[in-house]
Amino acid sequence: MEPMRVEIVRNDIVEATHLVHAIALDECGKQIAAFGNPELVTYWRSTAKPFQAMAVVLSGAADAFNLSPKELAIACGSHVGSREHTDVVSKMLSKAGLTESDLQCGVHDPYDAEERNRLIRDGLAPSRLHSNCSGKHAAMLLTAKHIGAPLDTYRQPDHPVQQIIAQVLVAATGERDLPETVVADGCGAPIWASTLRSIALAFHRFCTQTLPELDASLPIKLSTNEAAKRLVEAMAQHPDMVSGKGMWNTRLIEATNGRFIGKGGAEGLFAGAFRDGRAIAVKVQDGNHRATPIATTSLLAYLGWLSESELEALSEFHKPVLKNLLGEEVGHMRVVLP
Repeated sequence: MEPMRVEIVRNDIVEATHLVHAIALDECGKQIAAFGNPELVTYWRSTAKPFQAMAVVLSGAADAFNLSPKELAIACGSHVGSREHTDVVSKMLSKAGLTESDLQCGVHDPYDAEERNRLIRDGLAPSRLHSNCSGKHAAMLLTAKHIGAPLDTYRQPDHPVQQIIAQVLVAATGERDLPETVVADGCGAPIWASTLRSIALAFHRFCTQTLPELDASLPIKLSTNEAAKRLVEAMAQHPDMVSGKGMWNTRLIEATNGRFIGKGGAEGLFAGAFRDGRAIAVKVQDGNHRATPIATTSLLAYLGWLSESELEALSEFHKPVLKNLLGEEVGHMRVVLP
């Protein structure tokens, strides 16, 4: 089937078009719909964060350092760098006797406007805590500390923490060659590539706790499905830690009251699943993330998987309008299905 199309429309003239590949799986993990190429191979980017966070739970580090559900949720998230977010990550690190200086995630301005303005007013530079990946990196550091692995090389693909994560993704996707695709993500941590089908299947298994168990030789103490259950519950309880107030990822989890757990990533990727196993993966071909929310909500609406009240709660993403700098409506976005 042809890809979905997200069109940018002004005065009935299509100004731009984004092609979108997508797949949907039923409660049993079987394909029930596809647009474009469901075998398209793409890097997981931040969509992998819930699976990367599995290491901190599997290893026993989450229990050893008494991580709260809020802290587990931010380990799964791409936060906007609000004051609350940086405080949560800082507390995580302190539980293991670590500090911001141990993070190797790089620095960028916080996406949260209030925090960005505070830094400007106070003449402060953003810190590593403001990185949208600092929660993930904190979890990796805590895992390394707990299993006695080196802290300064925790980003290397051959590090014990990254080996756990790679095997989590192999188990979730069933792709044995996945480790061979490893490259550095934007934050410097390793990331891997999979097909859209495998990414959707991974979320199906994650949200239904039907993941295969990992090799017993790895430094793990808990079962994969116990770890998955704790992370799913954490994301459902604290969707504001997955992204931030008003943000797409957060709003989708909130609108479904945690029935749906999903995570977006760079270059227009999004994937997630309902608790009963129905799963999707969506990839904007040109990588433009503005097309991801409308493509995802339109796919869920097409499948009949969102109620009217849920679609209403997500209306700004499902039927987005274009406004100029004066706040005047000048166009809209729409999805065209083949």
